[in-house]
Amino acid sequence: MILNAFIVSLKVVFVAVSISLLLGILLNYVLIEKRSRGKSLLETLIIFPMFLPPSAIGYIVLIVFGKSGAIGEFLSESFNVSVIFTIIGAIIVGIIVSLPIMYQSIKTSLLGVDMDIKWAASEMGASKAQIYRKISLPLSKKGILTGVILSIARVFGEFGATILVAGNIPGETQTVPMAMYYAIENDNREIATIILICIVIISVALTLSYNFILKRMK
Repeated sequence: MILNAFIVSLKVVFVAVSISLLLGILLNYVLIEKRSRGKSLLETLIIFPMFLPPSAIGYIVLIVFGKSGAIGEFLSESFNVSVIFTIIGAIIVGIIVSLPIMYQSIKTSLLGVDMDIKWAASEMGASKAQIYRKISLPLSKKGILTGVILSIARVFGEFGATILVAGNIPGETQTVPMAMYYAIENDNREIATIILICIVIISVALTLSYNFILKRMK
């Protein structure tokens, strides 16, 4: 049970954080570098889940991706794909809860990039996309790595929204926090303690990585 839960969590974390990273980089280019219209509204939508309780996020995903929801009904009828009570649902929740963290971390670093360097590159004929890819992003690696570490921690520890959307199916959707909840609920203290020790070890590793990035990287 423990190994299966860690495998499921690893899959959810890897896919959700990878997608959040790509979205964070793309959205920051569109909203920060290109200074697009409607920036405030889109940024509000991106960051909004950070201030919602997990149960509210889960319920919104149920409404949108459920069989009677707009997207859920389309996916079911067109592709015979179900989101609810599958690992796909857990990944969607992971993306929603990690994207605000990823976006803000990358944004903070991008805003700290020296404008003179970007101006010089522009004067030499570099396009905005080239400046972003070859100058802004490399100089923002600290913020990117910080966003990745914090997003991993957020997705790995997600419980409230995930259990509503993906359920608690051992070997399929049962993540580490859910496995621990299940063990405690069934008064299986030995399993719960083993999971707790593993969680603490992972949390310490993430914390040390986060502190290393903040203190050592420039």
